[in-house]
Amino acid sequence: MIKKNLFILLIVAVSVLYGCNTKDNENDEQSIPTEDAEEVLSDIANTNNESFAEASMQDTSGNIIGNIRFFENDNMILAEALFDEGISSGFHGFHMHETGICEPEAEDGPFTTAGGHYNPEGNSHGNHLGDMTALQGLEDGSAYLVTALDRISAEQITNENLAVIVHSDPNNFANIPDRYTSSESNSPGPDEETLSTGDAGSRTACGVIQASNQ
Repeated sequence: MIKKNLFILLIVAVSVLYGCNTKDNENDEQSIPTEDAEEVLSDIANTNNESFAEASMQDTSGNIIGNIRFFENDNMILAEALFDEGISSGFHGFHMHETGICEPEAEDGPFTTAGGHYNPEGNSHGNHLGDMTALQGLEDGSAYLVTALDRISAEQITNENLAVIVHSDPNNFANIPDRYTSSESNSPGPDEETLSTGDAGSRTACGVIQASNQ
């Protein structure tokens, strides 16, 4: 049973902030800005710790391996991802997709039924409303992430029938320098696929976003 929540993050963050402050005189250059850390702590503390939406994440075998929860703040959305298992070591693309259908045995590949990234404004990858911070898997297969979102609203997350997808590979957010040219393109920089997906690979986990307490 997944029981961790934002209060755990708050405790850890307070510990980090305290440690940084006590070492200010020893090594100022390596300390995090106190004002920035305090702002993050304030944003976390100001949530009521009751999610407005969530998604149970399943792997390609249909096993539930984690949970995503969304919390509303005064000026942002906080997304909390917790996986007990099933996430390979390293970074993984992590996005909201446009269709809340997660079929691990879909004809075109696992979870292709979720469609593309949620992108109602037609932006290139890196600026999709569904783009989120990369998820880092640990050696034991677990992963934990809290990320702040300000491009997407609580209403869109709840009402647009979206899905959350974890990908097999890291996400480059289409940040390809002009000195590189794709074998699929005659012009430098990111090609069409990179602009669409960030080269994050196949889909390894999926969850349909639903309003909490449904």
